Amino acid sequence: MQTHVLKRIDELVTRGTATVRSQSHEDYWMRDVVASQSWFSSAANSIQQVAPTDSFYRAELDRLVSNENLKGGFPRATMEKMLGLLQSVQLEAQAGLLIKLEDQVVATAFDDFLDHAALYHKSGKTKEAAVLASAVLEDTVKRIAVKSNIAPSGLSLEPLIDELAKQSVFTAVKAKRLKSFSAVRNHALHAEWDKLDIKDVGAQISGLRELLDEHL
Repeated sequence: MQTHVLKRIDELVTRGTATVRSQSHEDYWMRDVVASQSWFSSAANSIQQVAPTDSFYRAELDRLVSNENLKGGFPRATMEKMLGLLQSVQLEAQAGLLIKLEDQVVATAFDDFLDHAALYHKSGKTKEAAVLASAVLEDTVKRIAVKSNIAPSGLSLEPLIDELAKQSVFTAVKAKRLKSFSAVRNHALHAEWDKLDIKDVGAQISGLRELLDEHL
């Protein structure tokens, strides 16, 4: 995600700069409405994709796209402001903001998974709840490992938890708790339904929410 979005933003900054500079500073309106609309829409979409909902970037983007003058065309000043906003996002992305943003996107998706798992759990559907929660567990631990400069490839879940504990990413207590979740995950992975306990699955779901909040 990070590489793709950075490349796309770089392309849009280059294209936007060329578009804005293609005409005189004295011009109020952009002459090429088609090119302006195309770039403006792509720039707005890219900012919307990477900027958190409650961020300055989203607030400023909303202000720009709601400009009444856009109903009659594209004022040069509005195009310049959009370009400036995009360049600011580009600099933040290059400084590592996208890593945090990707985590937020993933955490939101995982939170939705856990919502579904919680509904299954509440309905007494232990198998379904365990499968969803276990998928979140494995992917989350791997992502935390990558953030901590630990290569997850070649390591199964429990050794990976041990390595994160060794690096002080997890406390000993948390590592032990995660290993209990790993046991639930193993039962679900191997369809050992008779070994699943609904209370253990509930604890797994609750613990995973805490893990997401703390690390992603």
